[in-house]
Amino acid sequence: MYAFSKSAVLAILVTGWSVAATDPFIGKWKLNLAKSQTAGQWVKVEDLGSNKYRFDDGAVPQTLVADGKDQPLEFGGTMSLQKTGDTTWKTVSKRDGRTLSESTWTMSPDGKQLTIHTTGTRLDGSKFDSEGVMARTSGTGGLAGTWESKSEKTSSSAAWEIQPYENGLSFVYPANKNRLDMRFDGKEYTEEGPTAPKGISTSGKRPNSNTLQLTDKHDGKIIDTADWSVSSDGKVLTMTIHSTGQKKAEVLVYERQ
Repeated sequence: MYAFSKSAVLAILVTGWSVAATDPFIGKWKLNLAKSQTAGQWVKVEDLGSNKYRFDDGAVPQTLVADGKDQPLEFGGTMSLQKTGDTTWKTVSKRDGRTLSESTWTMSPDGKQLTIHTTGTRLDGSKFDSEGVMARTSGTGGLAGTWESKSEKTSSSAAWEIQPYENGLSFVYPANKNRLDMRFDGKEYTEEGPTAPKGISTSGKRPNSNTLQLTDKHDGKIIDTADWSVSSDGKVLTMTIHSTGQKKAEVLVYERQ
């Protein structure tokens, strides 16, 4: 499940570079989804019986019972899953009892395509609306099978900011009131805030002023590595994310605000 939202989960560490006011990473950034490449990510859904499903994207599996009840997620918070029709399901994500998002999953009549429409409200009160389309690559019916992302769109991407912080940088997400304060000492750090992912730590290095190389772990196991780079004119930040178990990388393009 975290694959749908992991573009909003951006925990990082930078190492070995003295931060100055001219640091090319410092500033406000906003995702340009039209210029990004998010297709090709897969998730395998296994029917375990008794209305229970296991979702596995290669890194951190999640099991949910489709009974409409809130169930704990590996990254914190809860999610409910409920079958609402022959080819429709509904999920509700919460944190500390507060609803963060609701999604409607609609399967095409031939069972080959799954459209996930999500709406929600961030902690700052701003709304978001997104839609992802996945195609079946294995399985014959129902949720069980392997699904591959084909497209994603959103009506509103929240801006986030990179700020100077002592001997490092701070990564601030005002919309969800989270932040990650980093020093360049090679240690692993965790994001703090009301919706920060649980069990995630990040380490990395900074080969030069315009490049970061990062590794995210969940409970000590690598879940992804990422290369960050800022363009020579300082206007574009590109993240190339290689998630464990995935054959294709995600490329997220952010523009300076």
